[in-house]
Amino acid sequence: MTNSSNNSNKCENKNYYEILKVSIDADIEEIKKSYRKLALLYHPDKLNKEENIEENINSFSNCLVNNTKDFNDIQIAWETLKDDLLRKQYDSLLLEQKRQKYSVSDEIDLDDMEFIEENSEYIYSCRCGDHYIITEDQLSEGSDVVCCSGCSLSIKVIYQME
Repeated sequence: MTNSSNNSNKCENKNYYEILKVSIDADIEEIKKSYRKLALLYHPDKLNKEENIEENINSFSNCLVNNTKDFNDIQIAWETLKDDLLRKQYDSLLLEQKRQKYSVSDEIDLDDMEFIEENSEYIYSCRCGDHYIITEDQLSEGSDVVCCSGCSLSIKVIYQME
């Protein structure tokens, strides 16, 4: 079994869900199916060596390195997402990275935002004259940082899940 804490550093800038080509809310069966398909596709032993050697030995070497690297990323992603505890930790890490990506200029209580029922979204005016918009779906997914649609400012929405 691989040590996931060491593995997480090897593809730290890559999203495991993107590597496995699944959505963040995918269940374990969907993740497993995608992992198996990608593992077969990128496994270094599955590479057609003879064809590449005939074309160009250097090309084969580069292709083998890329496939091995891709396969290792796929393996690390699978080892993390198949384990409930590791997946929860990884999801928390993703959420924190998303929060840190934006410099939050203010914290706004959800009650201070205007609710537009027809779109199921909350709107708050920005000082640039445009708006911050967050949907109920985004809130239920745990998103709480919103960028203004007209400038580079962002806010953190304070709310409690019911």
